[in-house]
Amino acid sequence: MISVDGLAVEFGGTTLFSDISFVINEKDRIALMGKNGAGKSTLLKILAGARQPTRGKVSAPKDCVVAYLPQHLMTEDGRTVFDETAQAFSHLHEMEAQIEKLNKELETRTDYESDSYMALIEEVSSLSEKFYSIDATNYEEDVEKALLGLGFTRGDFNGRRAISAADGGCASSWQSCCCRNRTCSCSTSRRIRSNDGTYL
Repeated sequence: MISVDGLAVEFGGTTLFSDISFVINEKDRIALMGKNGAGKSTLLKILAGARQPTRGKVSAPKDCVVAYLPQHLMTEDGRTVFDETAQAFSHLHEMEAQIEKLNKELETRTDYESDSYMALIEEVSSLSEKFYSIDATNYEEDVEKALLGLGFTRGDFNGRRAISAADGGCASSWQSCCCRNRTCSCSTSRRIRSNDGTYL
C-alpha cells in the first residue's frame, strides 16, 4: 500500500496543486485525467521518488518498487516495443549487478573484524533480501499483459519499433492514443481528487 498525505507543489509562488491525499492499495488500477499543466506528470514523479513535493509525504513498504515510464520517452531506435516496455524491470538487473559487485569486494577483503567490513555485509544482506523478495521470474508475462492491455497485438511486440520522443506520444507509446492530440479522454474507473474537490 502506498499512502500519500497532504502533497503540495508550488513553483515560484504559484500553486500547482495542494492538499492531495489518497491511498493506493494492492491491485488498484488508477488513471489520472486532467488538462495539460494540471500536475499529472508531477504527481507521478513524486510517487516514483523522481522529485520532491513542496509539502507532504509519500509512504510505501520497504519492499515496494515503483516503476515510472516518462511521458516523453528516451528510447533507442533499435528496441522493439516489447524490449522498450521490459525496461521497466531494468532496476532489477542493476540491483543484481550491485549485489555481485559487493560480494566480489567481500571476497577480496581480509579485515573481517572491522566496522566497514560488517557494514558491507549488512548492505549486501539488505540488498539481497530486497532483490529476492521481488518476484521477477515472470516479468515477460507482465510485459505481455501490459502491452495487450494498451491495445497492442502479439504481432506488434517484435515487429514494430518503439515510438521516439519526437512522436509526441503519451506514456503508453500507443500510436493511436488520443493523448497525441493533446486531448486526453482515456477511460478510467477511478480518479484522484484533492481535498478542495478538484480532479487531477
